Amino acid sequence: MSWKGAVIFDLYGVIFKRPAGGISNYVKELGLPQYFLENVFASAEKPGDSFFRLERGEISVTQFCDQFERRCQTYAKQVDFKLPSSFSAQKLYFNFSHTFPDEEMLNAVAILKEKGIKICLLTNNFVDDTSYRGVSAQKFLPLRLIFDEIIESCRMGIRKPNPEIFLEACRKLQAKPNETVFLDDLRENVKAARTLGMKTILVKSSNQALRELKLMTGIDVFKKAMPVCIDPTKMSQCSITTKSSIKHHFFEMGQGPPIILLHGFPEGWYGWRRQIPALVMSGYRVIAMEMKGYGESSCPPEVSEYSIENITKQACQSFALSSSKANSVLGNDILTEIKFKEMCLHKYFVLGLPQATFIGHDWGGHVAGSLALHYPERTFAVGSFNAPLDLTREDQNALTTLGQNPAGRAFLDYFQNKDLLSEFSGRLDSQIDSNRDGISLDWPNDLPNRTVYSAEELDYVLERMKISGIRGMLNWYRNANANQRWYSKVAGRQILCPALMVTSNSRDTLLTPQLGQHMEERIPNLTKGILQSGHWVLLEKPVEANEILINWLNKVHRNKFQLPSLL
Repeated sequence: MSWKGAVIFDLYGVIFKRPAGGISNYVKELGLPQYFLENVFASAEKPGDSFFRLERGEISVTQFCDQFERRCQTYAKQVDFKLPSSFSAQKLYFNFSHTFPDEEMLNAVAILKEKGIKICLLTNNFVDDTSYRGVSAQKFLPLRLIFDEIIESCRMGIRKPNPEIFLEACRKLQAKPNETVFLDDLRENVKAARTLGMKTILVKSSNQALRELKLMTGIDVFKKAMPVCIDPTKMSQCSITTKSSIKHHFFEMGQGPPIILLHGFPEGWYGWRRQIPALVMSGYRVIAMEMKGYGESSCPPEVSEYSIENITKQACQSFALSSSKANSVLGNDILTEIKFKEMCLHKYFVLGLPQATFIGHDWGGHVAGSLALHYPERTFAVGSFNAPLDLTREDQNALTTLGQNPAGRAFLDYFQNKDLLSEFSGRLDSQIDSNRDGISLDWPNDLPNRTVYSAEELDYVLERMKISGIRGMLNWYRNANANQRWYSKVAGRQILCPALMVTSNSRDTLLTPQLGQHMEERIPNLTKGILQSGHWVLLEKPVEANEILINWLNKVHRNKFQLPSLL
């Protein structure tokens, strides 16, 4: 029987590596006497009182640092030592708090999350109002995407080892103390949790702690975890209606250089679910579009509405070229027009992005390439998975190349069938609900790696498909001639911005690596990658796909904020 309890982790010394090294380095840098800081703490009237008040949120970090500096000055006079003029308690605090995640621990957290185990971060933390507060905020964002609950002592007004803070964690996790495992690196905290009936692990090293956690839960927490999957209900949503009356719905998260994700057929925006957290954690603002014909975006019936030309032009209108009415959704809460007006200070919303990096998969890759060719001033960088970026050459036109082999020709002919809409719609619910592994159509039932969607994920995808129907999705395939005319307008033009092209090996029999041959001639700043997978590379090889994508983005954007690749 699988274990069904909950796990509570401490932050510093467990999820993040112990901060002692940063403090000792700063002490050596200033030439402070041995045990100077320890003696300052011990010389206080009530040892640790100010620090405890800091952890309870009664004083801020700045207030604590001011008090601590005065104590250091007083103690220095007592021992006849002159503090260096460069001594700063705030800098000391930065060295204390500026630690990095323990990759083994984060991997274990991700494994527990995959197994459906509820996980909580319980930390004695501080109200950071220093000049380093941005670092603290950025450090916590990834944790909020991973943990089900985060409890900070400074927000609760109580600190570990107070029993009430442990009980509050159990209440939030809806778990009894005897159903909970608690990991901490301080004996007094572990002892307090054990008194309540919790199973406890005193963390001396990540390897030792994880071996004990594996024994207690029966879960192999050393196994390599999949990238964290985004929860749609925790993302901000917005719909923008352009001047041409086309509505674009998108999901947004993060802060930093904008990365606009363009999906393909038929997965929808949720096909990026294992890329979005990794991008956000790496310091990027992610905008995942629901392409025309999908979900809550416009789904006009006319075939011509789905030409790459129309979609490219309308995409640019959404990103910055027009003032567009918007309806915003935060999680599951829809903002009224009045509230939205108050929030934005006016009733019109513009993304206001003069430039962005566009990343596409399948049809989304064609749109990304079209943007780079027709609107280079709007494209900071461009990338594509599986679909070639440059279709101006006839021998690199995916649709033309597909038509040159029987399987590809049959594939294209299938989507030209006017009766397909009724055939597909009639089978959609029964086919998905019956096998729960995906839309298999007439494919064999013994395909390997068929569980790229969990039952819950598949339910979500099906609900999005029910909103739009499939007419618009299929119409993307019915504009081959119009699309070729659109690309012929820029024949001879190069894509000069940084570009990424990731193809799959021969398992993708439709969009093969050969489509990317000679692409460097037209895209001089091209980075190429190839993964051993089928067409659904983002789902089949998410770890490898994320590593290629984020390494390239960090190079292009010179982003120095990097987290472990598992995220």
